[in-house]
Amino acid sequence: MFSPHDHRLPMSFTVKLNDWWCNCGHFQAVRLPCHHVIVVCSFSHIDLTTYIHLVYSLYNINKAYEIQFHPVRNKEYWFIYTGPNFIPDPNMRRRVRGRPPTNIIHNEMDEPNPNRRSKYSYCRNEGHHRGNCPYRQ
Repeated sequence: MFSPHDHRLPMSFTVKLNDWWCNCGHFQAVRLPCHHVIVVCSFSHIDLTTYIHLVYSLYNINKAYEIQFHPVRNKEYWFIYTGPNFIPDPNMRRRVRGRPPTNIIHNEMDEPNPNRRSKYSYCRNEGHHRGNCPYRQ
């Protein structure tokens, strides 16, 4: 049992190489070494290929593809669908054009102050805009 420390996160992960187990869960789920197992194997001078499952061997990959795949036939040969027809709700469709709407919930802090006059960003003066700025030519 070995606990490599991941320096980016304040937690450590436990790796049990004899049981093919790491508490991040990736090693058990995918049956390929996670980066914690890679660190342990490199630290302990253990060959990493011993912890790659036999499912990923060249023999098993060739065995998976040895059956013949048939191409999809032309639409004229397809069977007629007799199942239920689903009609989408038009109110559930997204707006396609424009910027997507924001998901922010606004409160009174987000409302603009009505007493404060806006300033033009080029010259930082109040009371005019780009079209009538005296400093912009």
